Amino acid sequence: MPQQLNQEERLMRWARERESLFLALQRASIPEKLVAYKQLEKRILKETRTAQERQVIQRRISMDLLVATSDGSWRGFSPYLRRAERLGYASMFDRLLACVLAAQASKQSPVGRTKATALITDIERRTRGRKLHPGVREEIDGALSRARRILGINTIKAGAHSSASPTSLSARKRRPSK
Repeated sequence: MPQQLNQEERLMRWARERESLFLALQRASIPEKLVAYKQLEKRILKETRTAQERQVIQRRISMDLLVATSDGSWRGFSPYLRRAERLGYASMFDRLLACVLAAQASKQSPVGRTKATALITDIERRTRGRKLHPGVREEIDGALSRARRILGINTIKAGAHSSASPTSLSARKRRPSK
């Protein structure tokens, strides 16, 4: 490189490279995408200067790999989901994307459906009771609804359709009728 690039400039350059690769691979097979992303990651990681840069690149490439493998089988997708979980998600939006992609990739896989359902539950737990901007709340609710729809899970939240608690319902059933 002719001159030293600062961290922000390096991250922007790498983002453009990832974007170009994404566009170039739109019609490629999953194995071709995997090879290309792994090569890009290897090359970029050689250029990183800090642990933070390394972590950012690994997380971003990890999300790219999830997108690339989500149209395939659960068996091909799940190692990259485990990698994303191990590296940690950069944001709630990455977590949401992983959840929807897991639901999509879980077709015909009971293990995948269980994992995707667990991801939905985890996001609900993390966001329950938090004051969020209405647009962010809408984004979260929309993504979770999509994941549930893909999985064929009831989209009505527990308790939303009935004001009575389960205890009061079971108590009514035990009362003798007159």
